[in-house]
Amino acid sequence: MRIAHISDCFLPRLGGIEVQVNDLTRRQLEAGMQPEIITASPAPRDWTSMTGVPVHRSGLPIPAEIANNPLPSRPIRKVLRQGDFDVVHVHAGVGSPFAAAGVRAALRLGLPVVVTVHCLRPAVPLPAVLSPWTSRTIAHRLELTAVSEAAAAPLRERTGVPVAVMPNGLDPADWRADPLPRDPRRVEVVATMRLAGRKRPMPLLAVVAEAARRLAPEVDLHLTVYGDGVMLRRMQTAVATRGLQDVVTLAGRVQRDALPQIYRRADVFIAPAFLESFGIAPLEARTAGVPVLAMRGSGVTEFIEDGREGLLAGDDDEMIDALVRIGGDAELRRRIADHNRSTEPPQTWPKVLEHSENAYQRAIARTRQAD
Repeated sequence: MRIAHISDCFLPRLGGIEVQVNDLTRRQLEAGMQPEIITASPAPRDWTSMTGVPVHRSGLPIPAEIANNPLPSRPIRKVLRQGDFDVVHVHAGVGSPFAAAGVRAALRLGLPVVVTVHCLRPAVPLPAVLSPWTSRTIAHRLELTAVSEAAAAPLRERTGVPVAVMPNGLDPADWRADPLPRDPRRVEVVATMRLAGRKRPMPLLAVVAEAARRLAPEVDLHLTVYGDGVMLRRMQTAVATRGLQDVVTLAGRVQRDALPQIYRRADVFIAPAFLESFGIAPLEARTAGVPVLAMRGSGVTEFIEDGREGLLAGDDDEMIDALVRIGGDAELRRRIADHNRSTEPPQTWPKVLEHSENAYQRAIARTRQAD
């Protein structure tokens, strides 16, 4: 099966969609499929894909690794016409003009189209030109999927068509690691995220600062944030002005293959975002055996149950309470960590590949029926 994956963003830019498109296409290649990637994300000249999956780039080389092409339809149509693809798999985020152009181009060419929505519904509805998969007129021509039930439910309501859940995936073997010896008086909290507003890195600092203040004096709570982004400078200023140098370390961007070793030293993973459609970073940490603190109502609840894989909060005040609770209870941390290390999550690659292939077959059958 020849599959064209269309995504506004792709590596070397780092994010949930970028990582998942890379991993999914690599797994499909290993399974004997023939995936290719069409993206607006530019790449440095010395950057090379290590997976062997062809990447067609048509983005403008502008700063900040932003995916941008003001006239995306033409290069997308060119690749689709030449590729002899069996199905087109479009990956949609919040406001995805390149993905939207991919949907329109593929439908005009009569190709079967699967759309996976990787985001929660935005507060303000986007125009159909940016999200054609939300249009009732177009949605019935697509095989719609979403990465979690939290993302799928509002899409079903808006379009009136079935929306299957196609979760992000991982290989548990990549994340299993024996924990390092612990000092129960030292609680290492980690967060890995793009430092952007929707990830809420600034409220995270306030949550950790207040939790550290409330914990007993003999408990040393420390947060390390791994990641880079537009809010790094603001976070650095906040750490300095609030006197949090002994509580918070901003470690910057790290390679993904360094994370399993980081999680060996971690006691808690914290995810402060409300608008988390899935949460691949919390899933990776949970699979590595780290208890996860996250927000209710987000896609993280697909694999984190309150009190079992971690603790869930409804707002920042509840997140502070949860961090104080788990920070002051070494036995609770140990129990959750043991469960996470010994229990595989349901989002493994064999299951995700099965979900994707089923979606492709449904899209192909729909196109044949229309013909």
